[in-house]
Amino acid sequence: MSTLTASEQERVRYHLGYLGTSFGGEQAAASLAFGQPQPLQTVFLLEQAIQTLLTNPHVVMRVRRILAILDRLEEQLANVACQLSVESVGDVKMRGAKAGETYPDLLEREYRRWAMRLADILGVPIYPYADRFKAGTGAIRSVPVRN
Repeated sequence: MSTLTASEQERVRYHLGYLGTSFGGEQAAASLAFGQPQPLQTVFLLEQAIQTLLTNPHVVMRVRRILAILDRLEEQLANVACQLSVESVGDVKMRGAKAGETYPDLLEREYRRWAMRLADILGVPIYPYADRFKAGTGAIRSVPVRN
């Protein structure tokens, strides 16, 4: 199959932090709904990228491979609760962990890394208001404006 299925398209939206809601096609809507930011700023870029994804089977397979990695990382995050009560085991140190970082922190960092790769392949931004990306790369930050 040379294009993404509807399920795969939904997983792309999800892993890039986009909302699972609809605005009724091209209908304009406010940028906030019920106090939550809505993805009007960038969702059209993602939807266009998904629809125009190169039908080259290698590109589609790469997207599918990254989706599988993101699914596995999310599953590991869901299953890590049993490890949250252990502070340390002897002198074991996790590779790549910064001071104070936990195993879930490392998984979250790896998840963000792969989500950014997916965004790069599609040429779209991650959804900047998604909580999972606020602490990591890709989050929109305030830039001071001077007169």
